[in-house]
Amino acid sequence: MLTRPHFEVQDILAHSFDGFRLNNQLDKDQYKAANDILRCRTAVLGGHTDSCTCGYTRISYNSCRNRSCPKCGSLKREAWIEGRLCNILDVRHFHAVFTVPSAFNAVALANKDVFYDLLFKVSTETVKALAADKKHLGALPGMTAVLHTWGKNLSFHPHIHMIVTGGGYSDTGWRQGSKKFFLPVRAMSRKFRGLFVSLLRKAYLTGGIAFEKDEFDTLLDTVMGQEWVVYCKKPFKGSEGVYRYLGNYTHRTAITNSRLVEVTAERTTFTYKDYKDKGRQKILVLDNGEFIRRFLLHVPPRGFTRIRHYGIYASANKKTKLAMCMVMTKTKKRVPEKETMEEIVLRLYKVNLSVCPECGGLLSSSFLPPALPP
Repeated sequence: MLTRPHFEVQDILAHSFDGFRLNNQLDKDQYKAANDILRCRTAVLGGHTDSCTCGYTRISYNSCRNRSCPKCGSLKREAWIEGRLCNILDVRHFHAVFTVPSAFNAVALANKDVFYDLLFKVSTETVKALAADKKHLGALPGMTAVLHTWGKNLSFHPHIHMIVTGGGYSDTGWRQGSKKFFLPVRAMSRKFRGLFVSLLRKAYLTGGIAFEKDEFDTLLDTVMGQEWVVYCKKPFKGSEGVYRYLGNYTHRTAITNSRLVEVTAERTTFTYKDYKDKGRQKILVLDNGEFIRRFLLHVPPRGFTRIRHYGIYASANKKTKLAMCMVMTKTKKRVPEKETMEEIVLRLYKVNLSVCPECGGLLSSSFLPPALPP
């Protein structure tokens, strides 16, 4: 059943965004995201009216479709999952996570595009290089990587979630890896650290990174002496479960409306998991300005691709290496089901949007033009 949360990020912005933007410098993407969320599913965006001969009427306003909006991701996620299920192998997959030290936060925030691109490049190159080594796998795996920039308390915490096949393509055919073990985590961490620092330094020297020189050099020396957190979770057996699991990460926003406990004109209360305390659920109270500041840290640059495919899952390999691996692993070819929005809602929420909830008759729709903003 479709139900509206008691509180929404939209409510927080409605209370406090006007005051916040007067006292804080925002980039174009952050301002657009906040403005879109404020207008989402309101008369300003227009919509349609569903009516029945029994007298029932329902007004539905259009969504903003901004990828930072907590209300707009679920249907996109389902469509994405359905599309990906047609292009994945029915083999074990592992879930790897690559994180960088928090000392990089200032550099990352000042150079989002370059820094985030490096996260993708270095994490996937790390896996490809180690997997190519015959003492580990000796093959090219398939990878789907997703960028997240937040911690559970809305802190800035850029990291990559990656789903990786537990085997790969080699010149002699499909090479299956260990059932329980993918790659040595310590080797992954060291490789990731060395390559990331090397390429970040190169980007700085070629003008791709803007930062104060002495501070930048000190930063790189510091992080090279630290252990970087890279870990790998237990494998998945079935292909469908893999991408339904990954779907929880692909179109997620920094916080869901369901985590909001209370919103007032001054403060916001929400739940979060504290992984430093065994994942216990806790309550955090922030003034609205601080909540908005943290929330807008996670608006991605316009046009930035947060979900990418590599190795045998790369687009360039779809008709070659991936096609051969599907045969070698006996993966059944799936035909994508092109569901309408109404069909997805029916499957997920058991609500038939075309049927009157009062009498069961068919609803007729009429267009509602956008209203002028207040």
